[in-house]
Amino acid sequence: MNQVTKQEIYLPNRLTRLEINELMSKVINRDKEPISEEIVFNFTNLSFIEPAGVTSLGNLFEWLRKKNVKTTIIWPKEIGKTKWCPIKYLDDSKFFLKYLGRKLNDESSVRETTIPLQNVTYSRSYQWLEATFITWLAGQLGVKIATLGNIKTCLGEVFNNIRDHSSENIGLIYAQHFPARNKIVISIADFGVGIPTNIRKKSPALQDAEALVLAIEDGYSTYTSPRNLGAGLHTLIKNVVEDSNGTVHIHSGYGILNTEFVHNDIQVSSSTSNGFYPGTFLEICIDTSKIMEEDKYEIEEEFEW
Repeated sequence: MNQVTKQEIYLPNRLTRLEINELMSKVINRDKEPISEEIVFNFTNLSFIEPAGVTSLGNLFEWLRKKNVKTTIIWPKEIGKTKWCPIKYLDDSKFFLKYLGRKLNDESSVRETTIPLQNVTYSRSYQWLEATFITWLAGQLGVKIATLGNIKTCLGEVFNNIRDHSSENIGLIYAQHFPARNKIVISIADFGVGIPTNIRKKSPALQDAEALVLAIEDGYSTYTSPRNLGAGLHTLIKNVVEDSNGTVHIHSGYGILNTEFVHNDIQVSSSTSNGFYPGTFLEICIDTSKIMEEDKYEIEEEFEW
């Protein structure tokens, strides 16, 4: 580990998936190790954060904890009371309760439109999907649980795939419903070895971004287990991007991959980031209007029958 014993890191003004690179590059050195034995995270400059920022920040704290790095948090003296305040948003997401050991404001509470930041073990992921996430989502959208079968299957494949590409048995998840935008954002992360490292077991010459492109190909897998025949990420992208007009973003190691539906086709773009992401991060955006249309159609069919 670096000889520096203590380092203060200021969070960027905005913490979205675009700014995650900046934060990671400040905390993790070129040897893919923490820059210091003790890191002070200063939140005073933070003016905006989105779900991707919440999950990635939590994932970074989990990784540093695994590396036995002491973490300290500095927050603003005055915390805004509106829902737009990023510190209040983090407090309501249970971030500070999870990593500071207490809430900053005793009155903070989980918002109805969010699933709080939490660890989900892969062995209990299907139970969590059924009992927690799908029930919450059905309530948010006012649809039948049966209508959400595809989403449950997709997320189950995500857990399977991350588990197969990770040395850990635990993932971090956070989700938010944006009713005015007809959008659900689900962000999942782990701090394992990452997808590119496993891909290079079969294709050692590939760079991280190239490895991610290969990982989403239909049928590709680094494993021979019948539980995962390479269908996970490919199926996820087909169901979310093509069938639901959504997007999937993956960041693992130095690789970034984005998929979206443009001109009736799935468009894939990849790039190399400046900051190393320890493990794998996925952001899944789903168009909820498609789900509600499907639910309405099923109800009409039942009524006609």
